[in-house]
Amino acid sequence: MWLKIFGSLMIVTAGACIGFNLAARYVERPRQIRQIISCLLALKSHINYVAVPLPEALSQCTGGITGPVADLFHIMSELLVNNGWLTPQAAMSQALTEVNLLVLKKQEREVLAVFSANLGGMNREEQHKSLDLVHEQLSRIQYEAEKLCEQNVKMYRYLGVCGGLAVVIVLA
Repeated sequence: MWLKIFGSLMIVTAGACIGFNLAARYVERPRQIRQIISCLLALKSHINYVAVPLPEALSQCTGGITGPVADLFHIMSELLVNNGWLTPQAAMSQALTEVNLLVLKKQEREVLAVFSANLGGMNREEQHKSLDLVHEQLSRIQYEAEKLCEQNVKMYRYLGVCGGLAVVIVLA
């Protein structure tokens, strides 16, 4: 009897954990997009006003930000410093594959790939316009991600708990 109750409790807990983990990914995505936008705005000011080299600007643009987004820009900066032959686009794609905790979808990764392809290959005015365009695209994506977050977070939490309860009922 106690073994059944303990097993049932474990199944419900596992289902709830799965649901809460899926919900956490939906909560994390808009936050990471906001952090990327913040880093890009700082990068724009470093490029336009301070005029520091790109690797230094990439490492400085993450001021006050921690986590996978900061790691992304730091890794990209280190790759550009250590491998002088590496392009910003190649450094960005390699950094995106190295940082495992990013919950960015294909759409954000494509915007970052286009951004990094244009980075360093234009004059300041064109880079300023390119960064403004990327900011606009990421803001739109962030708005859509926040809408998805509002819709799906509660659903996945309830689904995890209810799915665990359904498994317990079926097995009982």
